[in-house]
Amino acid sequence: MKPVNIKSMRMTNVSLVLDTIRRMGPISRYDISKITKLSPSAVSSIVENLINVGIVKETPAKVTKVGRRPIELTLNETGYYPIGIEIEKDKITGILMALSGKILKSKVINLNTTDVNEVLGSVVNVYRSLIEDVNKEEIIGVGVAVPGTINRKEGVCIFSPNLGWRNINIKEYLGQYIKDYPLFIEHIIKAVTYGEMWYGAGIGKDNIICVRVGSGVSAGFVLDGKLYRGPNDRAGEFGHTVIERNGKKCKCGSYGCLETYVSTQVLYEKVFEGIQKNAYTKVNIENKTKDEILDEIIEAGKSGDRFILNIFEEMGTYLGIGIANLINLFNPEIIIIAGGLSKAGELLLEPVRRIVNLHAFPPIPEIMVTKLGALTGPIGAASEVIEETLLKKIFEKTEE
Repeated sequence: MKPVNIKSMRMTNVSLVLDTIRRMGPISRYDISKITKLSPSAVSSIVENLINVGIVKETPAKVTKVGRRPIELTLNETGYYPIGIEIEKDKITGILMALSGKILKSKVINLNTTDVNEVLGSVVNVYRSLIEDVNKEEIIGVGVAVPGTINRKEGVCIFSPNLGWRNINIKEYLGQYIKDYPLFIEHIIKAVTYGEMWYGAGIGKDNIICVRVGSGVSAGFVLDGKLYRGPNDRAGEFGHTVIERNGKKCKCGSYGCLETYVSTQVLYEKVFEGIQKNAYTKVNIENKTKDEILDEIIEAGKSGDRFILNIFEEMGTYLGIGIANLINLFNPEIIIIAGGLSKAGELLLEPVRRIVNLHAFPPIPEIMVTKLGALTGPIGAASEVIEETLLKKIFEKTEE
């Protein structure tokens, strides 16, 4: 018996088979092959490895009038629960998830500070809430998504402009409280991209760009079926590409960065400034949380509020220019927009698509907002736990 590396088994093919079982199971290997258009041998290889690591299980064949039906496959829904937690500037969001993608528990804690101890203390509180009344042996690990450049091996946040953090050892702090499970610290956009690969619009696609537009802007890349990280794990700082020479000063210290023109924070600032200057708008921000204000802004835009529509037109123009540049560089199959601003839907997509059509070389890929809603970050962090604890075993096996 000698070890054989099977990394040529694309993650996209594995995710495609998993999604087919998730959506259509119980289902036979033959039917999976027909639906996915993967060869029977490829499906059998993937399925056997998924069974070996416990993600998929076989259901007994049934005898019918026309004979015994093929053995069918379903996801193993007993146990194997990952926890995914997302740190944002204004809140912590956590989920306990089943392998099917079903959210079993969720918890949100709002923040009014970026102090390291208070933020990470809130992460611990979210974690404790999620594991309460759960069989601890069924939890497979904890993933934490952070807005900033990350040293994944050490679990250190090297720099987060949004949080104002530098060289914060997140893994060391959280490891004092999360002792029973593997702990993974990830850049927020790479977590979001994992979520889209395994449970979102990126399933079965080899070349994806996921753009997250929240309090900052970043981009995740799947190139030829693999998440692209770069040699120092720094790929994805899309928000700090310069879109205006001698433009506005950014939190990173540079000038003219994309995220100084496009983000939820920019949206809030423009709306607040307009209200102070007595702009005509339906938006009322009094005694509301930021999430409630965002929802009200979007509803006002959808009802034809010209002040709000003009803001989305400007932001969509800048974002469209940035996305057109990405399309010309990487030739993706799909662009997925996630993050808080994705809730705006067509308010944002309409100007983005128009600008992309003007500046990107055809064929223009589909541009859409995430189907995973506000939980793309936590779902992605949980997806990475699945990959790191279960799926990695698939890519090393023994053969005679």
